Amino acid sequence: MRPQRLQHPSPRGPLAWLLLLLVLPGAAQGSFEVSVSLEAAVVGHGGSVWINCSHTCRDPGARGDIETSLIKTNRKNGSSWVAFRLVNITEWVSSPQCYFTCGGNTTLVAAANISVYQVPERVVLEPLPEMELGRAYNLTCRVLKVAPVTHLTVTLRQGGQTLHTETFQSRNRTGLHDVTVTQEITPRRWDHGQQATCHAALDLAPHGPLLQSNSSAVELQEAESPTAKIIAISAIATVPAMLLGILAWGLARRGRTRRAARPEPGEATPSRTDFEMAQASAEDAPEEGGSLNSAEDASP
Repeated sequence: MRPQRLQHPSPRGPLAWLLLLLVLPGAAQGSFEVSVSLEAAVVGHGGSVWINCSHTCRDPGARGDIETSLIKTNRKNGSSWVAFRLVNITEWVSSPQCYFTCGGNTTLVAAANISVYQVPERVVLEPLPEMELGRAYNLTCRVLKVAPVTHLTVTLRQGGQTLHTETFQSRNRTGLHDVTVTQEITPRRWDHGQQATCHAALDLAPHGPLLQSNSSAVELQEAESPTAKIIAISAIATVPAMLLGILAWGLARRGRTRRAARPEPGEATPSRTDFEMAQASAEDAPEEGGSLNSAEDASP
């Protein structure tokens, strides 16, 4: 921040001389300058900063101080300067004023501008339900307790794509603010599994840093369509029915095989006696080529 200087006015004409002598009786001591410089023009809420006031008065008895509503400590001074440390700064905008008296009654003032910032307390991206393809949904981000809001930029992203960027330069109010940013999205099939994020950037340039905060990511999930659900339910219900059908078919086939092997009612079942009689008949039968008359076989 460049020092702000206030030049002692140089008189022009008799009237100017008269007014100057009436207002500043010590002007005859000569003109001088008062300047103020800061280590930082922007400070975090509750922080501290040094302010340095200097002058060009040739009077060794020149005295100076700072006028401010802020808490000042650690006064230091030299032959042409005085410095103060301002602590626990909570006023969002303040203008400490340095003043010096040169030549008895000649007093000049220079003011500094201090702005206070607060990084977002939280950046929240609201979760999304399982989404149906082709249906519109709101992607909503909330940035809580941030200042100054005029330096805030909020960006909504999906994957590597920027969906929406919003600034708040028209809001000239000081103090902490909550902001809400909403972007409508319509999911496509290839969006399934992508991550949506919210980014908050507090840009305090040229006198302060760039502070960034990010939300947790929200994954986009595609919901099954009603038709797909019906098909899935039908498929699940069909499996038990198919198993029951296969079981019934197997039992029926087994029953038919057993009935085919069982004799019909009234049909004689071969007994052991019948088997022995058949075997004896086979033994009594003549061999192939033999005679049935034994007497004929015995004659010469």
